Amino acid sequence: MIDKLDFLVRFWELSARHATLGHPLMASEQLELLSLMQLVQSDALLPAVGHAATSDDAIPAQLIGEGAILAIELRDVSAYGMRVACADTMQQGTHVVVRAADAVSGVEYALPCKVAWVHRGAPNTMALVVDGIPSRKNFFSPIDAQARSSLAMGRHQRLVG
Repeated sequence: MIDKLDFLVRFWELSARHATLGHPLMASEQLELLSLMQLVQSDALLPAVGHAATSDDAIPAQLIGEGAILAIELRDVSAYGMRVACADTMQQGTHVVVRAADAVSGVEYALPCKVAWVHRGAPNTMALVVDGIPSRKNFFSPIDAQARSSLAMGRHQRLVG
């Protein structure tokens, strides 16, 4: 699911920039947005109200808003929004930020969202709609990632004679 999230972050970024006058898209970005829109058009529905089924590829994340930080699990991601599971909820209409990180690829996502609906249960489920320009940041460079790996390729010094 992390690959789908990464793909959709670019779509949400271009869509939000296109919708605002302060960040016009270049011609190549307009073409990219049109291509992405064709790819996601069948996936652009708000998730139905109800319990979010557990998923093997769910993404742990944080929901930040209303003076609180909640631990959440992204269980379903679509072009329209996300369905998350959590122990507590926030009110419908609340503006929040979802923060998710992928330690393997070294990427952190910050997604401004709005709570579309809340379904109480065990666990609670909320639908979040992206409401702003999301960001994707690398928290270490590819060279650092290779250096951190115990299997890094390259020249090694012998420690013993």
